[in-house]
Amino acid sequence: MANTVCVIASTHNPRIFWNRDNADEQDLAELEDAFGVLRAGLAEAAPDAIVVVANDHLDNFFFDNLPSFAVGTGPVAEGPFWYESEIMHLPSYRCAVHQELAQDILRRGAENGIPFSQVHEFTIDHAFTLPLSYVRPEQDIPIVPIISNAFGYPIPSTRRWFALGELIAEVIRARPADERIAVIGSFNLTVEVGGPKMGNYNQDFNRWVIQQMSDGAKDTILDSLSVPRLIREGNSTAEFLNYVTVLGVVADRKPDFIRHKPVRGVGTCPVALWKAAA
Repeated sequence: MANTVCVIASTHNPRIFWNRDNADEQDLAELEDAFGVLRAGLAEAAPDAIVVVANDHLDNFFFDNLPSFAVGTGPVAEGPFWYESEIMHLPSYRCAVHQELAQDILRRGAENGIPFSQVHEFTIDHAFTLPLSYVRPEQDIPIVPIISNAFGYPIPSTRRWFALGELIAEVIRARPADERIAVIGSFNLTVEVGGPKMGNYNQDFNRWVIQQMSDGAKDTILDSLSVPRLIREGNSTAEFLNYVTVLGVVADRKPDFIRHKPVRGVGTCPVALWKAAA
């Protein structure tokens, strides 16, 4: 049986780079420190591969062809897209894909009711590159990119995202015994892009969600945070569902580390770390 040696949940808020000049320096320094904890935890775990679950932003896919979950099976993962580099000033990232593990996840998903698509040619956007550039800047560990849909209806139910995490954990347990695998879920809290709620977030809701995350309150999250409930808090708040997939990996274990201190000028930037899955 292989081991899940580290699990990370990380913001992919692009304003960390896009609005960097307007960010409060002390808040940004504290965020950098939090990312340092994640980076050290991953380095200590020394994984052979990283499974990364992150939603596409209608770059690889659009509404005419929008899979719920797609596994990247090409040899290389590279990004972000040109506009993210040139306009949003996001760092680039390039690493190998662990193709054999990717195919294993793809096959077991088909056998166990997870509706994976397969994509051989793809670009990883900021939902992948931002967390990876912080937690493994060396770009030397192969990943398996699982590209999720958090924007286009029908969005999979909260429990389907949890089942995806359970599947990932099951695949890892069935792998060769000497293999060490990490999992990263790339998510955000309340997010509204271009709509009337932009910049006006329900802070009570944010505090409540962070408390459930801190408590490892898996059942409360699954019962309370349906897709419609998340969307009421912002048109991109369903990105939180990538965190629910992390819960499928760790079950009801509390994070060993969690930090959520909004960065003035940037917004919410939650991160969490589990040193090993149950």
